[in-house]
Amino acid sequence: MMEQICKITGMSMAQQKKWPLFHSLLTDNLVINRAEISIDKLSKEIMHFCSQQETTDEIQERKEAIISHLKKRFNRKFNGSKLTAFGSSESGLGLKNGDIDLCLEFKGEKPKKVLTKIARMLREDGMEDVTLIAHAKVPIVKFTDSRTKIPIDISINNSLAIYNTSLLKLYNDCDVRVRPFVLAIKNWALHRGICNAAYGTFSSYAWTLIALQFLQTSDPPVLPNIQQGDKRILREVEGTIYDLTMNENPADLIKSDNNDNVGHLIIDFFDQFTNNWPWDENVISIRSGKMISRKEKNWEEDKPKLIDALVDENKLRLGKHSLPVEDPFDHLHDLSRVLRTEGVMDIREEFLRAYRVLNEGGSWSEVVKTKFPELVNDSPKTDLFEDLREIPKQEVIDNLEILQDQLNEVESKIKVRKSERNNAIEMSKAIRKNAELKNEENKLGNSLKPRRDKIEKVKRERDSVNNNYIPVHWIEDEMMKVFYRLTEDVDQMSAPSLKKEKELFSWFFELQSMHQHSKKTRELHNQFIKLLDEQKDTLDELDLVKKSSNELFGNYENFDDLAHKLLLELNSIHNEKRTLRREIGRLEAWLRICDRKKRDRKKSNYRKQNNRNKSKTRSSVNIEEVKSRASSGESISLSDLGALLNSGGFSSIQNVGKEKSERKKKKKMNNNFTASRGKRGRSKKNY
Repeated sequence: MMEQICKITGMSMAQQKKWPLFHSLLTDNLVINRAEISIDKLSKEIMHFCSQQETTDEIQERKEAIISHLKKRFNRKFNGSKLTAFGSSESGLGLKNGDIDLCLEFKGEKPKKVLTKIARMLREDGMEDVTLIAHAKVPIVKFTDSRTKIPIDISINNSLAIYNTSLLKLYNDCDVRVRPFVLAIKNWALHRGICNAAYGTFSSYAWTLIALQFLQTSDPPVLPNIQQGDKRILREVEGTIYDLTMNENPADLIKSDNNDNVGHLIIDFFDQFTNNWPWDENVISIRSGKMISRKEKNWEEDKPKLIDALVDENKLRLGKHSLPVEDPFDHLHDLSRVLRTEGVMDIREEFLRAYRVLNEGGSWSEVVKTKFPELVNDSPKTDLFEDLREIPKQEVIDNLEILQDQLNEVESKIKVRKSERNNAIEMSKAIRKNAELKNEENKLGNSLKPRRDKIEKVKRERDSVNNNYIPVHWIEDEMMKVFYRLTEDVDQMSAPSLKKEKELFSWFFELQSMHQHSKKTRELHNQFIKLLDEQKDTLDELDLVKKSSNELFGNYENFDDLAHKLLLELNSIHNEKRTLRREIGRLEAWLRICDRKKRDRKKSNYRKQNNRNKSKTRSSVNIEEVKSRASSGESISLSDLGALLNSGGFSSIQNVGKEKSERKKKKKMNNNFTASRGKRGRSKKNY
């Protein structure tokens, strides 16, 4: 049975089922059963969600600890580098479970090479899901912290993103509605599967710009254009000049008359993007404070367009500038360059779905109902001992012993694998050396025969010349004699005749000719001797090579492959070792905490018991009676002595005695009522 194809859109039945609302819109069959919308309820729901996105102290401390750890690691690995956090976690527009964006500024090597080293380092540290994305506009390494499950992205020399973060933070500070509105849009996009550039949809950053553009263009506007102003700030970033103008006091730019709550803004947002699709003619541009036309930007939508690319059997790549979003500083960067055909279809479908749910009286939780759970980050883990709190201490100790045994086995395995790898490397070196020696032996052996032939040839030429000419030294001696006779001073009476002189000159010229040929004999002889020496040296070297070579046979490449496989296995075992050591450290830390708690409880119980004993002692002993017995010299018990010491010691007994004597004196004085005359004397006044 042939699949039914829509005559209007060309979409297959499977595509119609996947994007039913968008297909209904294209065929004018979209039906929405409108109901009363409780804007205040929607606003409260969004504000409640926003309040839950506050980063807790535990998560913040953990994030700071991760960044601090990475800074130390990178400073050791990349001297002079600087690690800076940016993105939504710094601008205040990030979700609680959002990732950490980090920029490593380092000029020593090429970014891709640095990222490759970072990826290797992170794998060695036991980080999870380490992925190097080298072919993106901004290459990054993505990974997840193995303990807290916090996702982290690291880019190299992405300095412009730091300015983007500052800009978004200024927008966030403009109005209290910005943060809940942006977070609501990002949360909706995330949970509905349209907030992941790797899957052909918009990035979180792009959704932030889209949300801010709506707040700039609402009627009346909620946000100003922070990048406006006559005084422009131009700076060079990574070799390119950018306009980084930002008004540091954006609140002075606009006095917003828009009093709509967040719920009202959300409804208007989905209404606009459903009924007045902005990308048909415009480009999102927050640096302009308004949407600008595609024609003005020169970002006309390239072919194939959405439906054409969707229905084409060859699965054509979507044309450029399908849903253009301009970067606020890099005006040549269109954030829609990552979009794929199915990603754009998903975006259109989700806008229609959110609009329908809201207009049919649905709640915000229904709007953001998770579509792809695997794309939503889990909550970061801050309690490293959560799974141990309900386990008995003895079970933790038993698990620790098992892990330590496993660690010992792993360390033994590492030792064996290292030994095997070293042996493979040594064998490879030996075979390679033997092969090199064999090659050298062959090379030397091959050089012997040509040289031997050359020696024979030179010898024949030399002997041939020697057979035809007298020795060169005799010719040279004879030439000297003739030359002397021709050039010596002679008397006129004894001068040789003309005939004699002609004979001498003729003989001299003949000797010269003979000398040239005889000289060639000497050259050939020297060449012959040199070749003999070379041949002897080669034979000696060949004997040495034969003595150095051994009887090893085989292909050194096989041992190289074995060494490489063992290295990969060692890396895996080392990761296992790191995991075990980390878990052992965690269990040991938990046991220390348990012991400390136990000691604290013992101390607390001891103090309580001691206080109870003291109170019992004080309540069972009559301290006044004890003091009385002690002052009179009577015997007292140890408990009485303890009570006495607690009440002030023996000094209190003396005080008691004094108090008693004073009381007796007063009593006696008070009992004497007879009249008495004082001492006679003069008054002091008289002196």
